[in-house]
Amino acid sequence: MLDAVSSGLDAASTALGGAVPGAPGGAAEMKFTKGETVGETAEEAPGFQSPNETRPRDGGAPIEFIHMGYAHPDTSLNFDHPSLKDDTNLEFGPAAKSHGIMFRAALEREALLLSSFMSATQSVMADLEKTKGGAGELMSMGADLIGGGGGTAAPKAADVNAFGEAVKSAVTPVNAAVITYKNVHKAGIDLHQARANYRAFLEKLLAPPANDPAGGIMGGLSNSISMIPGIPPAVKDIFNFIQGLAFKPMDVYLGFYVRLAKDLEPVIEKAVRQYTVKAIQEQHSPVFYLWYPKPESPPVPLMGDAPEGTGIGFLDEAKKKFDETRATVENAVDDAMDFLTAGTPPEPPPGASYLDQSLQIETPPPEAGAPPSPPKEVTATIVSGFKGALGMSSMPGFIERVISEVTLMNNEFLREVYLKLMERPAVEPIQEAAMYRAARARMLDKLVALVMENIGFLQRAKEFAVNVQGKSVSPGAALLETGQDELNDEVLRHMNVALQLTMGELVDKLEGARQQAVKENAIAMEVYLGMFPWLLALNFRNTFFPVWDLIMDNTYGKVSGPLGDVVKKAKDAMAEAKKKVDEGRETAMRLKKIKDRASSQGLQAGSGGQNLTGFKDDWESDLPPDQAPAKPTVVAFFPLAARLNAGSAEKIKLAVYNEVKGNHKYPGAGNQP
Repeated sequence: MLDAVSSGLDAASTALGGAVPGAPGGAAEMKFTKGETVGETAEEAPGFQSPNETRPRDGGAPIEFIHMGYAHPDTSLNFDHPSLKDDTNLEFGPAAKSHGIMFRAALEREALLLSSFMSATQSVMADLEKTKGGAGELMSMGADLIGGGGGTAAPKAADVNAFGEAVKSAVTPVNAAVITYKNVHKAGIDLHQARANYRAFLEKLLAPPANDPAGGIMGGLSNSISMIPGIPPAVKDIFNFIQGLAFKPMDVYLGFYVRLAKDLEPVIEKAVRQYTVKAIQEQHSPVFYLWYPKPESPPVPLMGDAPEGTGIGFLDEAKKKFDETRATVENAVDDAMDFLTAGTPPEPPPGASYLDQSLQIETPPPEAGAPPSPPKEVTATIVSGFKGALGMSSMPGFIERVISEVTLMNNEFLREVYLKLMERPAVEPIQEAAMYRAARARMLDKLVALVMENIGFLQRAKEFAVNVQGKSVSPGAALLETGQDELNDEVLRHMNVALQLTMGELVDKLEGARQQAVKENAIAMEVYLGMFPWLLALNFRNTFFPVWDLIMDNTYGKVSGPLGDVVKKAKDAMAEAKKKVDEGRETAMRLKKIKDRASSQGLQAGSGGQNLTGFKDDWESDLPPDQAPAKPTVVAFFPLAARLNAGSAEKIKLAVYNEVKGNHKYPGAGNQP
């Protein structure tokens, strides 16, 4: 009897939302918060009464819209409407609320955001796992012998599959031609359950596994440094960092990525939710494409005229505007455009202020009676990732300065890129050449200056003249014979190649996501926003490591003896780890040619600043959009297949209302902080 009751309760819970299958370790606790009212409540509506299809007049009843864990009150009178399209301009009348299609679009964008978060986390974990083969497996076999054994296995990239599949299962029922309150309400709860499960998993990634073989090895390496006589503490810290980063570069990458995800994902969600609520309250359209410039209403075609373009008013109008603006710029300058200058609209897109809000880490609210906390910077989060992965309580000041400078460069550049992604139409491919031009104009000189400044700093620092076995060794001594000009050219050459490859990988991710979304008629800004913490971490990794290599090569890399051996072994380990990651990316012949030429011929100075020698023809060989190769899948759990752009919302009948009402969250939800 009790089993039958339990089964019945489980079935009811599944039907009404919250029973998300496949969560490793069981379902995490969900918390709901009272959200803003998206429409007048039923109690405020004239002639309030419970909905009853047999009565001539329906005064409405209180309903709620669950979005990102917030329960937003509304009235049933606002939900239903005839068939509408969510990708065209709609002129809503003052009494036509049409919330059904707005709720559907908001849930679909929420699913896209969550799927991008989860896919990013899985990708970073997969990169780490690629470096654990071969020698890593041998280390695992002997982990107990060196102090790293015991405990449970580390989380795996495959563990994220359950969360991604849960998002897809949650949102699929609302991608329907007829929108129902029951499906909308259930999807809001199920998406929040998937979020709660994923966030609990993210917390686990911050705790290093007890059986991490590198943990014991790192202790041994640190002890080996301590055994070399005559090393000042400051220098010892640097060599511990050199070794740690070399043997655990991808662990460090995961460490600062997870911290960025933890800090930035809730901020992005907050901005997306607030913008969505505002759009529902003010009845913005196009309903699905909130972030992009509002298109002009397309002219009504004459009888017999064949439609041009995609037939989707929003995309066709945006594409037309972009082409017109780009043509104007190209006629004034030339066709060698960079990504951040092509097709700039005359005024900011409607979502610009919310985009700015979503891309910066917020300071957590202070505890009662405590003074306000200082703003939390991205740099602090990344430094924390280094310390956590390497087991270091502190790092030398110059290393933190390098991390800070590289972080700020990448953060500023990506913020500009994201504004451009919001300005440009979704049908316009993202070209690697254009992205590289933009990055080179804004970052190359800064990165070269950063390397040169720190090489000079280490050359001049007296405390880094180390006495090893009775012989004074200065890390900069062997460099004095090279000359600054020659060194500057070498650094410029290497940083240019690193930046070109970095931008290639960035475009792989962005363009891959764009192609996925366009294919499924779901190119919302949330697809890109969900990738931001990942791309920030990826760009940092791909620019910091070359900067660090060049600084070390030209300072401590010149040291001979025991310390020189430490640096050499560290460089070999890092090169092997990087090789394993890079093996997964195919480089186009055009990019390979550029890399080879950059390595052999270098750069030359021109009147307009640093110019590539002989590279123009290579970069101008961009493939036409219809011939460009497809990018690899990026959002592994892309939640929408053939998203519908039209739909009618079904009137909420008494039976459905009573069924869903028992699972309403607003009455027991907490207040907003």
